[in-house]
Amino acid sequence: MVVNMQESIFSEVADFIVSQPTLEAIAAYQASPAAQSRVERLLEKDREEGLKPEERDEMDKYLALSHLMTLAKAKARLKLA
Repeated sequence: MVVNMQESIFSEVADFIVSQPTLEAIAAYQASPAAQSRVERLLEKDREEGLKPEERDEMDKYLALSHLMTLAKAKARLKLA
């Protein structure tokens, strides 16, 4: 069975958001090991041989989602301070 990691990570974050996490949970959020592993593989491939256009698009989506979560975590930490 092939798992579409793009859909999986977006679904993972959506599930986290609708769980109504506390500010502490938002500040502590980490992507799943599977999502982290996929990003690491893409980064390694990019360094070694370059990415195909669809892989570049996937990486761009991960980076945008990562930026959103980084902002949410920072704002949660500010409210907790």
